[in-house]
Amino acid sequence: GTVFVVQWDKVYLQGKEDMGSFTFQAALHSSGRIVFGYKEIPVPVLQISASQHPVKAGLSDAFMVLNPSPDVPESRRRTIYEYHRVELDTSRIASLSAVEFTPLPTCLQHQSCEMCVSSELTFNCSWCHVLQRCL
Repeated sequence: GTVFVVQWDKVYLQGKEDMGSFTFQAALHSSGRIVFGYKEIPVPVLQISASQHPVKAGLSDAFMVLNPSPDVPESRRRTIYEYHRVELDTSRIASLSAVEFTPLPTCLQHQSCEMCVSSELTFNCSWCHVLQRCL
């Protein structure tokens, strides 16, 4: 009830199956922590060709837009737009390693108007009386 874990077992790079398989996981904690665990990384991530296998490690905000495909009228083309990206140093990703992201404090953590308006975070928090939330 406090963590959601997704694991990828024995993932092979297409056309590079002889390199070995990758096993890794992402754990999303109810506290906001995110942990990436790397069990089996058979080759350094820097050696994976980005031309055939897009290599991304880290976190980003993103949204997806579905557009009609000009080639096939009844299908849609998916475009993902990323922003606010935090990238990991891929040279540090190795077997039996982990990376933890810990959330920074935000206005949403304040439960009362008094705590909200007296907050000393690096941005200005304000109390919304309609929602009874600090924003």
